Amino acid sequence: MNLEKLRDTEYIKCVELLAELIDLDADTKEKIHKCFQSMGIKNFFLHLESVDLSPETYEKLKSIKFIIETVDEKRGRA
Repeated sequence: MNLEKLRDTEYIKCVELLAELIDLDADTKEKIHKCFQSMGIKNFFLHLESVDLSPETYEKLKSIKFIIETVDEKRGRA
């Protein structure tokens, strides 16, 4: 499997996980998947405010972003 297919498989897994966690509809899942493909997951969360999402989805993803940042900080201190 080449790197691009592997990366896309991981993006799909991440989108599916987000969909389960915060109840995303099919259109939003597709939009997030396209963002992951074009900018990567880290940049997606870094520039979350620039993505065209509903206010409710944006707030939920902000909470996910906060959790990710918190875990990263704790790992950095360990």
